[in-house]
Amino acid sequence: MTLPMHSKTPRATNKPFWRFENNADGTAELYLYGTISETTWWGDEVTPAIFLSDLKALGQISKLVVRINSGGGDVFAAQTIGNNLETCGAYTECHIDGVCGSAATIVASHCKKVVAAYDATYMIHKPQLGLDDYFEEHDLRALADALKTVRTNILSAYQIKTGRPVEELAQEMDATSWWTASEAKEHGFIDEVDTYARVGQVENRAGVLFVNSVSTGIPYAEAEKHFGKTPETTGVSNTSKLPNNEEESQMAEKIIRTVDELCAAYPDLVNQIIQDATTQERQRIHDIEDTMLPGGENIANDAKYTHPMSAADFAVALIRDQKQNGAHYLQNVNDDAKNGGANGVGQAAPGSNPKEDTPKDSEGNDFMASLKKAARDPSKA
Repeated sequence: MTLPMHSKTPRATNKPFWRFENNADGTAELYLYGTISETTWWGDEVTPAIFLSDLKALGQISKLVVRINSGGGDVFAAQTIGNNLETCGAYTECHIDGVCGSAATIVASHCKKVVAAYDATYMIHKPQLGLDDYFEEHDLRALADALKTVRTNILSAYQIKTGRPVEELAQEMDATSWWTASEAKEHGFIDEVDTYARVGQVENRAGVLFVNSVSTGIPYAEAEKHFGKTPETTGVSNTSKLPNNEEESQMAEKIIRTVDELCAAYPDLVNQIIQDATTQERQRIHDIEDTMLPGGENIANDAKYTHPMSAADFAVALIRDQKQNGAHYLQNVNDDAKNGGANGVGQAAPGSNPKEDTPKDSEGNDFMASLKKAARDPSKA
């Protein structure tokens, strides 16, 4: 559980990390899965009001089931949610579906009844203060006093829930205690262990222990130290086969924001990506050159470098270009014929040229003489 205080810069409004579901039988459910607020509710007037508005929008309900699978988060957000639950007028019953740790235990402690899945995880520890500004000595002392006050308030909530002495609870908090559902029940934080609840999922993600897809914040290799047994002995599977060394654990907690950070964190993976990309690029250029036809050099260069495309897309572009060039060629031929007068050249109709239709003079004279002779003397025709 953290107190990420900042005394000068206003905090940004949280995107809702909660989800309400209103059932038809007069009951409702509140899901708190993941971090309880990424930023602090200390000094935040907007986000708590939105949560309360969503709670009131449920209307008159007789029972509110609060489902938790959270490793913790902001103390002030957890306290505000818990107090709103106590005054909502409905019977509140908390169901721990996976992990309930740190600030999430504050919310659970405000519920009338806490039921945990038999393989659930419960964790309490001292509150922590996160600073992201410059402070003078008296400011730091004031923050330290505030931290002590918050610790006292949390222990008070635990004492009301468990009915146990504050001194015992303080020792367990200061020692950072991790418990199974049954152990948390023995310590008074859980009222009932549900042996019929759905089986949780324990994962080793890059060496970090995750329960139902929520990080516990501890190395997977240390699970036995915290739980007294390995997660495999609880009947759930370790679905991830990633190594669980300390180096991988630290990497899992890093937030990579730049290419240089990515290269430094995963050099082998980055080199493999570069090699694969180089091979694919070379093959792409080879396929384009293999597909190219005479006259398509400009399109090929554009496809390879200026506007990169696959060999298949290049083939389509090449065919389209060839088709356009063919249409332009035919249009040019027609334009040349029209402008050169060739379209006016054709076969003359019979009789249109008397000179060409008239036989040679000698042949005509002989022919006409024979006709006249035959007319005068038919017997000699």
